[in-house]
Amino acid sequence: MSRKIASPTVTRSINYVVIFGSLLVFSILLLTRIPGMTILGFSPQWLLMWLIAWSIKRELIYAVIGAIAVGWIHDSLMITPIPSHIPGFIVVAVLTASWRQQRYIQEDFISLALLVFIMTFAAETIMAIQHLLLGLRSLSDIWLEHQRIALSSAVLSSLWAPLSCTPLVRWWDHVRALEKQ
Repeated sequence: MSRKIASPTVTRSINYVVIFGSLLVFSILLLTRIPGMTILGFSPQWLLMWLIAWSIKRELIYAVIGAIAVGWIHDSLMITPIPSHIPGFIVVAVLTASWRQQRYIQEDFISLALLVFIMTFAAETIMAIQHLLLGLRSLSDIWLEHQRIALSSAVLSSLWAPLSCTPLVRWWDHVRALEKQ
C-alpha cells in the first residue's frame, strides 16, 4: 500500500496552523485555572512546555527565536513585565537545543517529563535571580517563594508534558521527514 504524500504547500500550511493553534491553546491554558490542575495555587508552565517541544529538535538559532517570541507572549499575558520570562526561556531553549544535538535527550515519555521538570526549575530559578537583582524582594522571601513556585510548577509541568509535548514533537518530526523527501 502506498501512502499519499501531501504537497509541500499543504504540509507547510497545516504546520503553521499547528504552530499558531497550539500557541493559542497553551496561552489560554496559561490563563485558565482548571480545578485539580494547580498545586499551592500554581499551574503548569504551558508556554515553557511548548518551547521545549519546539526546541527539542531545532537548530539553536530557531530555538532562541522561539524563546524570545514565547517569552514576549508570556510577558504580555502577565500583570507586570518585570521580571521578564525571556531570559529563562532563552536559557531553556539553548540547553534543550544543545542537549538534543549531543544526543542526551531521548524521545520517550520519561525523558521528556524529566527534561520539562529540569527546565521548569531552571526557568523559575532565573526568575528568582531577576527578583533578587532588581531588588523586588529580600533574599529570604525569594528563597521561600522559589521553593514553592519552582517545585509545584515543575511537578505539574512534568506531569502534563507527555500529554502536551509529545504530539507536538511527533508532528514536527513528521513535517521534517516530509520535507526531506
